[in-house]
Amino acid sequence: MQPLEDRTRERRSLLRAALVEGRFRTQAQLASHLRSLGHRVSQASVSRDLREVGGRKVQGRYRLAPTRAGALPGLAGLVAGFETAGPHLVVIHTLPGGAQRVAHAIDTGDWSEAAGTVAGDDTIFVATATPANQRQFLERLRTALGVGEDAAA
Repeated sequence: MQPLEDRTRERRSLLRAALVEGRFRTQAQLASHLRSLGHRVSQASVSRDLREVGGRKVQGRYRLAPTRAGALPGLAGLVAGFETAGPHLVVIHTLPGGAQRVAHAIDTGDWSEAAGTVAGDDTIFVATATPANQRQFLERLRTALGVGEDAAA
């Protein structure tokens, strides 16, 4: 039998994977999922694990919370560039296959300037409600990517 520390680490890893999927609405569903994978859990242990891994309820489903508001944790390297397209749209170019991951981070993070995103394989359209929101979004995007104001747009 595995040591408790190893079982806890494995269970939390499985919980993180479940949170990325974003299909669970209750802690009871998460507990049932972990039990189906061979882990003995209660609602209380799932609640503790959620706090430990940074899980939270977003739009009615449990998901991983972003590590910093407005950041793109571990994803900035996927962004190849960005530009504006009119007063309400920002086009973000990513490496192939990166658009949906970056868009998901924007959608589930604290990017209140963004009204929503549409992601393809390597391109994201980010809609903003106002030109001021677009400017705020661009400023936060530059900060998240660690680039200066002359980088794009």
